[in-house]
Amino acid sequence: MRNINNIISVLVLVLISLFATAQEFSEFTTKDYKKDANYGWFNYVQVTGYKGQHMVSGEYADFFTDGFWGTGIRIGTQSTGRKDWQRIHNYPQYGVGVSFFNLGGTDVEELIGKPTALYFFYGAPIKRWAKYRLNGDVELGLSTDFNKYDADNNSEQIFIGATTNLHSNFGLQLYRPVSERMDMGLGLSFFHFSNGKMFSPNKGINLLALNLSASYHYNPVKRFTKSVNRDYLPALRPTFVDKALPEFQPYHEVSFMGSVGTVQPGPGRWRHEDGILDTTTAVGPRYFVNTYSVDYAYCLSHHVKFAGGLDLFYDGSTENNYDDILPQDTKLRHRTFYGVHVGFHYLVERMSFIFNYGRYVYKPFSERGKWYMRVGGRIGVSENVDIQITLKTRDGGVADFIEWGAVYKLKWK
Repeated sequence: MRNINNIISVLVLVLISLFATAQEFSEFTTKDYKKDANYGWFNYVQVTGYKGQHMVSGEYADFFTDGFWGTGIRIGTQSTGRKDWQRIHNYPQYGVGVSFFNLGGTDVEELIGKPTALYFFYGAPIKRWAKYRLNGDVELGLSTDFNKYDADNNSEQIFIGATTNLHSNFGLQLYRPVSERMDMGLGLSFFHFSNGKMFSPNKGINLLALNLSASYHYNPVKRFTKSVNRDYLPALRPTFVDKALPEFQPYHEVSFMGSVGTVQPGPGRWRHEDGILDTTTAVGPRYFVNTYSVDYAYCLSHHVKFAGGLDLFYDGSTENNYDDILPQDTKLRHRTFYGVHVGFHYLVERMSFIFNYGRYVYKPFSERGKWYMRVGGRIGVSENVDIQITLKTRDGGVADFIEWGAVYKLKWK
């Protein structure tokens, strides 16, 4: 079954790439033929190998001593700077990819599995030199083929509670072209697998690795131009458009966000109707959670927006936090808590990457510590409306729940 899933992942990746190319050139005619420097579609295939260690300590450290390895395949596009946002972000790369992981020895594989991830990626150059490029890379997608927690058959698997989970990879890469078609790269990657506590247990899996990559550049427009001019060789790499950016006008913004989600307490973290804490290996029931936030933001540049605001949280699972109240007798005030946050948004065209740091102002229980974070993103669906997907954490970096939300924005200068 795992091999079938791996084959399907690769086929999906190839089909997405072929569809993108077909959409660009399916209507090609001889009138479209142009001999300009940036004619075509500057694609590349990148193969990356990863070798590293699990970021784990304490009683689990010995279990993961063999480390892990992985292989990633990306199909990407190098932007040219034709659009303003591409020049703002120093001519980034983007595309889709698939990665395969071996998380350790036989014992680790039997317990956790050998996951496969399918994702979108985005890479923006931090600095360019004559022969080198330092990139910050992000991958976001889904990973599958985990052996999930099972109270009867896999009760020692306390790291990940679902077969399919979220996949993220944050990397720092140094690239060097070695020929017109080939690049080599060396860098660091931080991987995180989690489901945001939608399924428990969910300690999450964190990996830190060195990576080595090779990229092959090609321009598929050659397939279409050869019937017009067999000798024409389209460029394999773009000539970056060096055009002045439009003047930026800073602006103010107030936004209102509402989100929903679910959580599931892990073994030993939920109570029966008689108030007794469960002592079996069973996971708890599913609870509804939601968030309402009001933010003020100041957009300082094309890249960055600074923000601060108020959060109102509701989490039905907090009914299990009280020793002196039965779960079914808790009131709304027992399951509601408030916080304030500050943070920033990193802006890429209609998308933004969000980071918030928050402190609780009111919380009627001691669990979850004093502070939280929010990480994730938004994508604009209109001038005033965004869709938001963020992970709220508890007491630092421990997953609390995923916020599936909508945002309404009001702007003024």
